[in-house]
Order: sequence, then structure tokens, then C-alpha cells
Amino acid sequence: MLSVVSMIKQHAQMISNRKLRIAVECRIDDPNSGVGSSMLWLAHALSGSSIEDQEYTFIVHEATRNWLEPHIFGPCHLAAIPKPQPSQLKRILRGVAPVRNLWRRLRVQFADVPASDGFIESNGFDLVHFVSPTAYSTTCPAIFQPCDLQHLHYPEFFSKNDFVLREKWYRAFCEQAKFVCVQAEWTKRDIITHYNIPDEKVVVAPWGSVFDAYKDPSDEEIRDAVERYALPSQFFFYPAKTWAHKNHEVVLRALHILKREHGIAPHVFFTGSSTDRRSKLDGLAQNLGISEQIHFLGFVASTQLQAIFKTATAMLFPSKFEGFGLPILEAFQARLPVISSNATTLPEVGRDGALYFSPDSAEDLSRLMKAVLDSPELRQDLVDKGTLVLSRYSMDKTAASFQSLYRKTASLALPDHRIRDAIVA
Repeated sequence: MLSVVSMIKQHAQMISNRKLRIAVECRIDDPNSGVGSSMLWLAHALSGSSIEDQEYTFIVHEATRNWLEPHIFGPCHLAAIPKPQPSQLKRILRGVAPVRNLWRRLRVQFADVPASDGFIESNGFDLVHFVSPTAYSTTCPAIFQPCDLQHLHYPEFFSKNDFVLREKWYRAFCEQAKFVCVQAEWTKRDIITHYNIPDEKVVVAPWGSVFDAYKDPSDEEIRDAVERYALPSQFFFYPAKTWAHKNHEVVLRALHILKREHGIAPHVFFTGSSTDRRSKLDGLAQNLGISEQIHFLGFVASTQLQAIFKTATAMLFPSKFEGFGLPILEAFQARLPVISSNATTLPEVGRDGALYFSPDSAEDLSRLMKAVLDSPELRQDLVDKGTLVLSRYSMDKTAASFQSLYRKTASLALPDHRIRDAIVA
């Protein structure tokens, strides 16, 4: 019987003699989310690499293939899989509110961790990279990216059912994974603290700006965006869905302070699809007398989004909780000043390239907004510092980090039962 060390060496030698085949799991329902942007960025980064000993298959739902397909080339491939449809009986029962509510309660009580549909196992991949928390149990060696543990810090932002499932599944997927991957040191410390995971198992691999994957908008495209959205000469911009933790309320209250105490009424444009919190925001704006100053644009295509980044006076990022903070880097790339909250990872990402405030202080936010409006010199200083911060991030660096992590994961992929058998022998 071979020793454990010998088997590991044999396994490593076998892997080194052929290309590593990595499955990158991207089956999410909303590609227009922050997670979707991260997946697109990773696809573009790996596609553009000159690596010869690895190949990548990005797995998506058939219905969303057009989102990722333009960014798949080189060593990357796309596997588009039809999403399983519920039976006719399930669709009918979901329309009956009492039955639907009962199902949700039972689902939480009896739900197992989601299991693989067999695609990655049957296709012989060496490992799977779960780029989002949407993961499943598998016999394939895995890398898991949980984004963040927001539910433990702000349980009030989650339904009871969502909290229970998220906690159950995150713990299971972290335990299953060979490595847990995050984008910031703050998030690494948070996961180690709450889940008691060994330090060496949690790897930090920051993203870069997703704008690297797109061509810059032309002058004509910028003019078109200005005309389409009636963008004024000065305005603030906040790209985020209206989730509770995104903290749109503090922006509205800061606008009210600026209007009441300084007699100025800057406009703020919000992008990102709305949630059911939107009606509360509209009501708050009405009560504060600032409804005419806020503009919810909904989902905006990438070219128009870049145009807004390039024409705004500054980006606001008042979020209460982030696992990274990708829009900050996007603003830096667009040479746009940033006013950010000082919550969680954001000072780590923005460093001295942004102005920071407490996410609970509308007074602090209003003061910084006024300072940026009043001072072209301050705006230029922030642009210069943001450019320096951005130089720390690159597609090449992140692609190389993941490629190294893939090799390391594959080297640890000797089946556990063979190790146990060798030890027993």
C-alpha cells in the first residue's frame, strides 16, 4: 500500500501532466447584481490571461447566457444549462398564499443543503469555484466565496426563513470547501471569528473595476446619456439596489439638511433595480420636501452607466455593510470623487482616495457633500488619490491569484477515503 505522502505526490504529478479543468459556477438569477458584475469581471480576467495549463468552464443558466458570453474567450468556455422548471402542480400551489407560506416554513425546517445536479461531476472537472453564495454540496473539490456575513450583523434585514437558510448553508459550504475566498482582509477576519475557520483556509483575492471589461463610452454616448436622463451640470450618484443595508435613507436626510441649513438643492441619481423598500423611500422624500431632487433610474446598461460615472460630481456610497465595495474602484477608474461610509471593508478598499462618514450620520454626509460641491481643488485631489489607489488592483494580478489558488486546491484534492485507507493500512 502506498503511503499518504506517495499518493499525494502521485496525484500532484498526474495533475501537472495535463491541463487543470476548472468549473466556475455562475448560475444566478440576477446578473445585474454586484455578484453578477464580479463574475463578469472574473470571466474577462481569466479569458485574457495567457495561461496554458488551465482551462475554465463558466456555467450559467441558458436564459442568462447573453450576459456572460461576450466575455468568454481564450482558455474560457461557456456551458449554458436550462434552469429546471417546477411542475405544474407546484406552480398552481405557489399561487395559493396559505400553501405558499406553509411551504416556506417547512422548507426552512426540513431543507437539506442543496445538492449538485451532477453536471460538474459527470464532466470530470478537477475543482469547482463557487463565485457566489449560490453553491451546493459536491464531491468535487471546491472554492467557496460567501461574499459577507451580513445576516449575522444585521439580522433585521433578513426574514427569519432567509436568515436560517443562509446561516445553515454558509456554514456547510465553508466546511465543504478546500478554501474560502473573500475580497478583503476585514471579511476574512469576520469569517474566521464567526465560523472558527483556520486562518490558512481563508484566502483574500480582491476584484478590480468591472469597467476593465468594457470599452469607454464615446463622447456621443456620454451626450446621449446626459440628454436621456436630463443630467444637470452638478449631481451626485449612487449605484445600488434599494436593499436595506444600502442605506439610501441617509442620502435623503442629508439632502434635507443641505436644503434647510444651506439653501442648496443638489440632485442625486440612483441606479439599480428597486425593491419593495422603494415606496418607503418615496414617502420619506415627500415628507422631507426633496422629491424633485431624487431620481431613480432603475437598471442602466453598462455604456450609459459609465457615462453617468464620468459626468457626476461625486459618487455616494453610504452602505452599512459590504464584503468588498466594487463601485468605489469603478468610481476611481472613472476619475470620480467618492464619499463613502466608513463601514466594514470600505476604508480598506478606498484607502485615502475617498472621504468617509458614519453611515448613521446624515449631518456628516451633508457636510462632505457641501465640501465637494464647493471645492474643485478637493475634487481633483480625490481623483488623484483614487487613481493611485486603483493602481494597486489589476485584472492580471487577480487572475494570477485565482490561478495559483486553483493549483493549490487541485493539489489538495486527493480523495479523503484513499487517505483513510492508507492510514488504516
